[in-house]
Amino acid sequence: MVREQSCRVPFSPQLLSLESTSLSMASMAFPLSAAPHDAHRTTRAKAPRSRRLPQAVAAVLIAGCLALLSDRVAEAQVTAQSLVGKAVSGDAEFQDITSGINRFRDRDIEGCRSMLERAYSSNPKLPPPGVLMSMLWLSVNQLQAARGELEQTVIDYPSDPEPYLMLGDLAFQERRVTDAETLFSRGVALTSSFESNPKRKRDFQIRGYAGLAAVAEARKQWPLAEEQLKGWLDLDPDSGSAHQRMGVVLFQLGKPTEALAQFREARNLDSKAVQPELAMARLYDEKKDSDKARRLIELAIEASPDDAAVLLASAQWYLGQNDLESAKKQTDAALKLDEKSLDAKIVRGAIARVERDYETAEAFFSSAHTQSPLNFPASNSLALVLIESDNDESRQRALEMAEGNVALHRENSPQQVNALTTLSWVFYKLGRREDAEQILTQISQSNQLTSDGAYYVSRLLADRGESQRAEAILEQVLATEPVFATRADAEDLLKSLKDGGSK
Repeated sequence: MVREQSCRVPFSPQLLSLESTSLSMASMAFPLSAAPHDAHRTTRAKAPRSRRLPQAVAAVLIAGCLALLSDRVAEAQVTAQSLVGKAVSGDAEFQDITSGINRFRDRDIEGCRSMLERAYSSNPKLPPPGVLMSMLWLSVNQLQAARGELEQTVIDYPSDPEPYLMLGDLAFQERRVTDAETLFSRGVALTSSFESNPKRKRDFQIRGYAGLAAVAEARKQWPLAEEQLKGWLDLDPDSGSAHQRMGVVLFQLGKPTEALAQFREARNLDSKAVQPELAMARLYDEKKDSDKARRLIELAIEASPDDAAVLLASAQWYLGQNDLESAKKQTDAALKLDEKSLDAKIVRGAIARVERDYETAEAFFSSAHTQSPLNFPASNSLALVLIESDNDESRQRALEMAEGNVALHRENSPQQVNALTTLSWVFYKLGRREDAEQILTQISQSNQLTSDGAYYVSRLLADRGESQRAEAILEQVLATEPVFATRADAEDLLKSLKDGGSK
């Protein structure tokens, strides 16, 4: 389980692209080929999955402050120590485990299993071989194989709590909350009678509390979540993650002073934890109390004027409020502190794009893209800026980048819709309107249209003379989303349509 990892910046990095659900409207379907009697109607909005939990709660849960998978596993560097953790100490068992890891890397799976079984037979205080095998499979993203190892371990070692806790973590990751609760509860029950290794038992107790707290948080059962987190903190009072999660729970229980104290304790224990005032600002922002959120943002800046991460998070919040001058000021300050900050460059470019200052936006997005060629927000945003140019070479480059992103981000990629939406706009700007319409129709039919995509649909409809449908879409997206990259263009188009124009 990842207990100590914290989010340095509490506002979603997806905000940087101005294409995410945090800045786009709830997914809506706007079929371009609606029958005449549907001309004044849009399909009912469907909330995206990412909004099922409050963003502030989800940010803590998914950022690694809950019972996820074992913090002993890292895909890049799996070692005997990272697999075993603090369960045992001694080099003899580690030699066999290291040999097993090497055989796993050589794709000698049975040889690996044999070495792990030998290590366990030499020291039963180790985790069962199937648990270690599952961690190795998880390190290479083989979820099905990992789950199979855990299911077999439940049969072979029925009194060991760890496979249940790990299966609970997997279930929670997949948002199967009831399954996760059942698995965590079984792990907790087995832990109560587990005596073969006190170090592992303490770890199981903590993971049980963390897992059941996560279940309660997901269900917004705040008193129960508080109870579970208290159990965790009794065992591990120096856990910054536990204090941070307790802060969220106490805020939801109407105890903001106590919540702030928890966030401060988390920061004292872990310098990488969320800045306390920023954490509180995010929670107030979720409650739509922008005045308190703004004041806390200001306090965060005052408390940490030399922390580029704090300044950048503040800039993102201001950008979300459409306060572009404040966003620009904080981003520029962050860049002075860290001129190589990739995120700061992307945020600064996003601000310029919202302002329709495409030359400045291109400069920042180009720098970010050069620094990180595979960064999607950088390349996607750069394509959208380049297509606004009058230069044929720039427009051709926009097409190449947009097509490249679509090729990279195919099915099951979280960026697939954004990549396709960008390509549709590039097609439109190049005069390939049929191609643009085909893409947008496909996206609309799957209820995944972003706010920028809604504007693009409106442009196509306006060009076809379907002004009433275009107006209905624009009015809805403008009423729903306070800020998105093409908002100014959407406002201009709506005004033009109401005045009797089409552009």
